[in-house]
Parts: sequence; structure tokens; C-alpha cells
Amino acid sequence: MTARRTHIVGAGVAGLSAALAVTADGGEAVLYEAAPHPGGRCRTLHPADGFTHDNGTHVLFTANARALELLKTVGARERWIEPEPKGLPLYDGRTGEMRRVGLSPWSWLLPSRRPQGLTLPDLVRILRLVFASKDCPVAAIIGKRPIMDSLIEPLTVAVLNTPPEQASAQRLAGALRQLIRPGAGRLLVARNGLGPDLIEPAVATLQARGVPVLNGQRLRTLLTANGRVIGLALSDRTVMLGPDDRVILALPPYEVERLLPDLPVPTQFEPILNVHYRMKGLAHPRFIGFTGTLAQWALVRENHVSVTVSAADAVVDQNASDVAARIWREIAPALRSLGLDAQADRQPDTRVVKEKRATIRQAAETLPQPPLRPLANLALAGDWIGSLPATIESAVMAGEHAASILHHARGTRATLSKDRALKTEDAA
Repeated sequence: MTARRTHIVGAGVAGLSAALAVTADGGEAVLYEAAPHPGGRCRTLHPADGFTHDNGTHVLFTANARALELLKTVGARERWIEPEPKGLPLYDGRTGEMRRVGLSPWSWLLPSRRPQGLTLPDLVRILRLVFASKDCPVAAIIGKRPIMDSLIEPLTVAVLNTPPEQASAQRLAGALRQLIRPGAGRLLVARNGLGPDLIEPAVATLQARGVPVLNGQRLRTLLTANGRVIGLALSDRTVMLGPDDRVILALPPYEVERLLPDLPVPTQFEPILNVHYRMKGLAHPRFIGFTGTLAQWALVRENHVSVTVSAADAVVDQNASDVAARIWREIAPALRSLGLDAQADRQPDTRVVKEKRATIRQAAETLPQPPLRPLANLALAGDWIGSLPATIESAVMAGEHAASILHHARGTRATLSKDRALKTEDAA
């Protein structure tokens, strides 16, 4: 009998999750990645000058059950730590005030952990947001109240990477309903970085299971016939599939559109801009939020500080040096309050990382969504699929779901209609 093999294209979090799910019960998989290294957007960069840092400040919450389970599977759960157990330090760039804010509503029972300006009518609005019955922009529910600036806007752009004036209330509500559970709102960061504490353990686990991880292999074309994938035309090889082989495309929507042009996919995106300052940091990671500044978050590590501007459409095309200088002037006082030697007139060595299509635009509108199994032996995975926010958690869930769909698939019928037939190529 021919062995069934799952070919997974894309070694980001969704692809790694799919491969772990496929091989959990002894299944066979091969992983293809176009970049020189796995990880996708969730990775550690190793430039030639030795300034190593993550591409951005990715975090998890204790509510992210599937992501935490993946970390346990690959032996990395203990590497994710809570940098701010007493509440998130939030610095107001307009007043210079620093206060701690609880990320769980249960912590607001302590006056010292309540968001600034929180009132009883605000709690009613937040409940309306958490249980939004129909979609609308987040700002339409909360309005122009102090709580918008001190909590809702930072949370919205952090979770959805979309300004609250456009961001989907229902997508945000999905995340908020998870966070309101007792103990679910604890924020976690990778102690050593995304590479050492997520991607490398996942790859090592897959390799121990016999999974080849082939980097530098971009999928140029899907070879299809009779509603099935029969081959993968990659960068330097063509892989022909066996009759029982399956394919998971764990790719961003624009790559799926290139390979399967008849599928509906999201076409609007939001950028993220990350600035990394090379400087003496702290022995233990710290995480700090900002209001009244261009940046929203900063992660302090031992030898650098990483700062994130989410929903960065207004600045992503500006001169990188100018943006980095402005951010440094704004955040230096907050860094000093943490004990760092940060002077506004002495900017450290800097690297700016721009991701112009970091996530889909998660606006309050109906987003195009493809069928999860557009061909009989092919499924899609990615943080952009479905109605949840595009996060690490949704990427893990999407990878596991794609593996489950193909595992339980019956028959060979594709879900594309006959009048939208995909291009078929002669594999010979």
C-alpha cells in the first residue's frame, strides 16, 4: 500500500502547527518554505552585524490555549514567561505619567489596576463590545471617552492591527471573551526570543519525527487534474504526489491568490513597523505600553529594546531614520523609569523593520473567505482564515484544523464549483 504523505507549503506558525498535528499520531509530512529559514513573521533575525532580535514584539496570553499546548508539545512552554505580573506598565507620553493597568477585568477590582478614566457607563460599553450582536467599528461602540485612549485603542491595534475607527467589533469581541476568564489575561513573552523559544523547538520536534524541512523552496505552480493536486512545481524540483497524498497551503492570502486565482481571499492589509534599539537592557524581559506616542508597545531585553507601531499606515512609507528618531525621543523617558540609560539626545544603533502586509485589514466588513478545502486533497491554513483575530493562536488553530479536515475527508469531490475550474497542467 502506498504511504499517505502530507505536503505542507509554508513553514510559518500555521505550517509548523499543521505538521505537528499530522505527525502526532505517526503520519508522514514534508514541509516546504520559500525563505531561507522557517518561522514566517514569527522569527528571530540574525543579521551579519551580530545584532540579533525578533522581527517584532509578538506575545501570547494565558487564554491562548492552542498555542500554549503547542509549546508544551515541543518542550518550550517554560520558556514563555510573564514579564509584568503586577499589571502592564502604561506610559502616557503627554503627561509623563506611568501607571499599571490590569489586562483582565477581574484585576480592575483593585483601583490601582483600573484603566484611567474608567466609569460605570464605560463598563456597560465594554460589555456591549464583548457581546456585540452585529458587526460595527469598535469606536462606534465605545465613543470618544477617556477609556478609548487608555485601554480600548491600544488593545484594538495590538489584537487586530487595525485602527478602532475601522476595526471589527466582533473580531475583537472574540478575543475579549477569552480574556475575561479568570487567569486568562496574563501576558507572556519568549524569554530568549521567538527563534529559540518557539520556531527552533518546533522544527527540532518535527525533525525528530522524521519530517524534512526544506527551506528555499517556493511553490511556483500547483499541478492539478480532476479536482485534485497531482504535483508541486517548486524552486528547483517538481514533486509528484501519490494517489493518497495531501497538500496544506499555509500561506498568506496573496500567495494563495497567485496559486489558486479563482478563490476569494482578503486583499487589503495593514502594516506593522518595528524599531530595534541596540543598547544595554535588563537581565529579565520587561514589557511596557504607551499612549500619546507613535509607538504602542516596547519589549526590553538584555541587549536591546524592540518597539512596535501597529496599524502603521501613516508612517510606514516615511523615512526610517526619521521615524526611529521620533520614537526614541518619545520613549526615552519611559525607558529611564525602568532603570535604563536612555537619553533622548543619544539614540543607540537602530534597525527598522517594515512589514507592509503584516496582517489582513480586520475591518467591520465582510471579508472574502475561500473554502477551507478548495480541492479534494488540498486544505488551506493561515491566521487570516476565519473570523478570529490574526494572531499566533489563530495560526496554530488554522494549521491544526487543516490537518483535521484532510484527515477526515471522504471522497475526492472538490469544493470549487464546476464553472470555476482551476487551471490543469500536464505534469509530464
